[in-house]
Amino acid sequence: MGYTDFHCHLDSTDFNENRSELIKTIFTSGVSTLVSVADPYEKDSHKITEEIAEGNENIFIMTAAHPHNARDYSTAVEKKILKFMEHKKAIGVGEAGLDYHYNFSTPDVQKKVFRRQIDIAKELGKPLIIHSREAESEIISMLEETKFKLPVVFHCYTGNITDAKEIISRGYYISISGIVTFKKSGFLREIVEMIPVDRIFSETDSPYLSPEPFRGKTNDPSRVKIVADRIADIKGISPEELNIAIKNNFDKIRKSGN
Repeated sequence: MGYTDFHCHLDSTDFNENRSELIKTIFTSGVSTLVSVADPYEKDSHKITEEIAEGNENIFIMTAAHPHNARDYSTAVEKKILKFMEHKKAIGVGEAGLDYHYNFSTPDVQKKVFRRQIDIAKELGKPLIIHSREAESEIISMLEETKFKLPVVFHCYTGNITDAKEIISRGYYISISGIVTFKKSGFLREIVEMIPVDRIFSETDSPYLSPEPFRGKTNDPSRVKIVADRIADIKGISPEELNIAIKNNFDKIRKSGN
């Protein structure tokens, strides 16, 4: 069973010069499934991401309004999201949420746009993939208030263990990035120990967050092997056992939106 990268950004300009070759390399390196995230605020992101998905049966896609750009949300942006989500490979609405670390958009504006992304996911019957920085408890409350019953994945989790336990208790999923390999991320390794394998994902968030020993360099989905192997080691199971569990989780997510 190959590795799954649940969250990457193959539309990134970092990959413009070698995207096709990189994708070939990814799938010959042990990766069997990946999800590439598109950005409705970027001019060519949706087009590039759709072409990537159409060129490989094991690439799936998603899009949503990122909280960083909430101040720029518009009818035109929403139309792009809805059009993109008609694609047969679009498995979820994401990444959407709240980011109180950077606050590039004000909290009130972020919450308004996030509520709309929740509504879109409900209207389409699609899972919701969450971006959260220092906002986990508020996001959980908003999901409760809006009675969101479809699958939820908190991507690139960096919150605390109390919120992680609440996320798991609600039947949601947590996706772990290369941050788990960083020396000062003991808190995240403790969280990984707690997460049941039927509620976990591995991801790269590439081209960002390259794991050790490549920290600071451009990341790519082939390095999800480093992330998943570290997760497996923390949990005391084999990489194969973890990959089987993650693929089962992925299949549940994908099928829930069909």
